[in-house]
This record gives sequence, structure tokens and C-alpha cells, in this order.
Amino acid sequence: MELLRDPDTELIAVCRDPGSDGFEEAFEVLFQRYRERVYAIAFRVAGNQSDAMDIVQESFALLFRKLASFKGNSLFSTWLFRIVVNCSIDHRRRTQSHRVPVLTVDQDNAIEVADVAPGPRDRAIVHEVGDQVQQAISQLSPKLRAILALRYLEEMSYEDLAATLELSMGTIKSRLARAHLALEHVVRSRFPTLDISRKLEVEDDSGGVASDSFGGVG
Repeated sequence: MELLRDPDTELIAVCRDPGSDGFEEAFEVLFQRYRERVYAIAFRVAGNQSDAMDIVQESFALLFRKLASFKGNSLFSTWLFRIVVNCSIDHRRRTQSHRVPVLTVDQDNAIEVADVAPGPRDRAIVHEVGDQVQQAISQLSPKLRAILALRYLEEMSYEDLAATLELSMGTIKSRLARAHLALEHVVRSRFPTLDISRKLEVEDDSGGVASDSFGGVG
């Protein structure tokens, strides 16, 4: 089985040596190549533009410091998105002013949901989805936001999600199910006129995503 070649291999090789003549140019190429995708993930987790911009800066600053330690055991993009998710979750926790309550579905299951009442920071919108959907996502916990962002913005497979988040396949499936359930609950309680039933993921036996899934909302 032929391994997938990392398209960033040459750039990474140059960036491993900050003292090299081509370092600044190579790092700038990486930044330009990934900044919009990094911002999209950060925005989905943070819920507003200001925090998302801070997360982008934090993520690339951390990338600068840790790039020499990248072993190449995964695609560079997988490694980068792991950094972005971790920075996004940490940033969200630092700036969260209210304690995260637990919304109980039944005695055996609990869904993590952030602030019930959306504030001004949670009303920012992202172009991929409607305003109300983004507001609903803003009520979820950072971990649930992150997995939805990777699944639908980056269109990651279960395998990619497991590699990026360093979680087992079972945990990935469980967390996605919780994210869907939590999002449906928020929508039904706060936006009863919004129909997201066809926007949520429809899984087949192989873990595929239907063509009119959540990520395809305009």
C-alpha cells in the first residue's frame, strides 16, 4: 500500500532550520497556505473574530517553536490542526467567563453545553453556515465545537479525526454523536423555527457523509 506523500515535505525540511536562508520564505508559504483553514477552525471553536485572530497568532507562534520537533509520523496538516484545536480549546477556556453547565439528556448520558444564553461575542457568523446555526454551535463546549469544525469544515474522515485529536475510533464516534445531539437540543430550544435535520451528518455503514450534510450548508 503506497503511503500518501505529504505535499508540505519540502517546506518543512527548510523550516526545520530557522537559520537557513530560505526559512522566512518557506514559513510564509506555509502560513499563506493554511491561515484561512486555521482561522475557520479557530472561529468555529472561539465563536468570534477577535478570539479567532488571537488563536491564529498563537497557533502559528507555537508552530514556529515546535516545527523542528515534527517527526513526520503524520501529514503536516494533521499535526498543525491538532495544534490549532488545542490552542482554540485552551483559549476558549481562558476567556470563558461562566462555568460550563451540564445538560442532562437522561440518567446515562450527559451533553456538554457552554453558556445557555448567547452573548454579543457568540453572535458572529461564518460564511459557511447560517447565522442561527453558528449561534447554536457557539453554545456547545469547545471539544464538541472542535470536532464539528474538523468533520465539516475540513471534511475529515473518522480516521483523520482520530489521528488529529489522538483519540480512539470509538471515542471519535461517541463525541460526534454527542455533538450532533447537543446541537439538535440547542437548536430546538433556542431556534425552534430552524430546521437542521438535513444539515446533520447522515452516516452509512462505512462512516461516510451524505452529500447534503451539515458541512454543505450555504
